[in-house]
Amino acid sequence: MEERWIVQGYVSGKAADQYLVQRIEGASPEQLTALLLEGGQRFLNLTLQAMKSRDLPNQAKYVNRVADIIVGLKERLNHEDGGEVVENLIRIYDWWMNELFDGAMKNQPERLQMILNQMGEFRATWEELHQRKTGNATPPSPTASLGELSV
Repeated sequence: MEERWIVQGYVSGKAADQYLVQRIEGASPEQLTALLLEGGQRFLNLTLQAMKSRDLPNQAKYVNRVADIIVGLKERLNHEDGGEVVENLIRIYDWWMNELFDGAMKNQPERLQMILNQMGEFRATWEELHQRKTGNATPPSPTASLGELSV
């Protein structure tokens, strides 16, 4: 099932905590997209940390996790009903993929930071869309802290 793929992609192979599993399995399509973007941000932060410490094996691992998430975002697009919006998202996701690999290969963290920032903006938009559709005025889930890193 698609939700399982998201759980596996998000938790990086570690045992998923029950709250996260419930969050994913009960999520709307908009929330699932926001969760993918949240995971992308998490792994981009880890990539940037690995770049800073010159930890090439982990850098490569996290870059691949981000790439998997971007592929997942593309797979979720509704090509039949999306029209120009879907075409633009495909262009953005392709650009993210190029920036991700090229920026990591050339050790240019500012390029990965740009993707991280854009993912945050997209995530906020998807969360707002979900709130509008459901009439739920509850603010988005709190930012997770990873020491110096935040998502």
